[in-house]
Amino acid sequence: MKIKLNFKARHAGMAAITTVAVLAGLILLNLVVQNIPAQWDMTRKKLFSLTDQTTNLVKSLDQEVMIYLLSKPGQEPKDIMEVLERYAGASSKISLELVDPDRNPTLISQYSEEGQSITNGSVIVVSGAYSRVIDRIDLYSISYSQQGQPQVLGMTAEQRVTSALAYVISGREPRIYILEGHNELTLAKLNLQDVVSKANYSIKILNLLKVGTVPDDAEVVVILSPQRDLTEKESDALGSYLEKGGALFLSRDLSGVDMRNMDALLGRFNLMITPGVVMEKDTNRLLPGMGNNPIVFSPRMAEENPVTDSLRENNLDAFVSTAMGIQETEIRKRNLKFTSLLNSSNSSWLRTDLNNPSEFRMAGDIPGPITVAASLAETNRDTGKEDGARIILLSSGQSLSALPGLGQIKANIEFFLNSLNWLSDQEESMNIPSKSLFRLPVQINALQAWIYGAICVLLIPLLIIIGASVVLYRRKHL
Repeated sequence: MKIKLNFKARHAGMAAITTVAVLAGLILLNLVVQNIPAQWDMTRKKLFSLTDQTTNLVKSLDQEVMIYLLSKPGQEPKDIMEVLERYAGASSKISLELVDPDRNPTLISQYSEEGQSITNGSVIVVSGAYSRVIDRIDLYSISYSQQGQPQVLGMTAEQRVTSALAYVISGREPRIYILEGHNELTLAKLNLQDVVSKANYSIKILNLLKVGTVPDDAEVVVILSPQRDLTEKESDALGSYLEKGGALFLSRDLSGVDMRNMDALLGRFNLMITPGVVMEKDTNRLLPGMGNNPIVFSPRMAEENPVTDSLRENNLDAFVSTAMGIQETEIRKRNLKFTSLLNSSNSSWLRTDLNNPSEFRMAGDIPGPITVAASLAETNRDTGKEDGARIILLSSGQSLSALPGLGQIKANIEFFLNSLNWLSDQEESMNIPSKSLFRLPVQINALQAWIYGAICVLLIPLLIIIGASVVLYRRKHL
């Protein structure tokens, strides 16, 4: 028997079927979306997005990496968790696990150093036999007021986790020695101690007057703006170290101090510093905010060089102040490759007579371009490849500190890290900036406040009322 349905019944049936279909579609869509790892960072400063450095490192992984976030379920820091989830989503080689420290003390104890506990909220990065613990405090950039009150300025989670990742997959932590005993600057005074540590360098102090020789495990010796000369024994010790394939970063400043032993060391490797001050006259390289002072300028950078490539790619301008000249010695020895890393323009010159106050080029000035930073690499006689001693010489050591009116220059810090990276023969250093959490308040004047208030309180409701009235009128007259 055929059942005939009236119009209302058919309409109700169609509505029911449509409702069920829509619900089924939504459930299916939800299930599909849940299985897609894609995430979008909607924050203006891209707080949770990974930088190109991290992305390249993660994509190159060929070994398993485990990341533990220590926290009770439901109490984990959401911002840190979101960053870590992006690591796990970027590579199938990375696994992420939330670990309750109260329920898994045995697991945590495997990674804690003797006598030290790992605090709740910390992150542990593990791969094979290597691991690194990141304390929760180190995941943020924190400043303290004069009263000792902490203030969170930024998030350094990516900086720390990527650095830890680079360490655990290689197990390598290059050891650098900072020379002391000549009134040098220190990494701490230059605000570079933390930056260098985060780049996976192990920092040691070297006093050649006490120990006599450079330790065998020194991958790089760093000398920062010495104010006194080396002794002959120190110069010989550093020379022997370099002859064996060592690496040296040396920054010098114009001081007028007799540095004959330091100069003799450089001379053994075809390097020479010419006393004087580089004066730049290309206005495109000067700072109008500093009155176009010719002794503070942005030097040109070497092309296709591991020390300067990242600066060029990111359009970062280095600045130097009161720089001296660097050149190869006239008599060149061995297979030593000299490369000018930073130099002034053709419009510059080196003022050798420091008693001459003229801002114009005078007789006796050495015409530009003048090299203010250079690298030197020993090469293999047979293959021509770099193999042996490496030196980077910067003739404006104060440029690594905060410059007057400019503060500390990001490009100068990156130049220093890239130098350490090249000297220690690392493919890539981890120089990821922290991400600011500052939220500046919106500032509007009284007129703007009235306008925005009128729009929200009057105009928008009025438009809604008018629209509704038009719809009601049309329905009544259809």
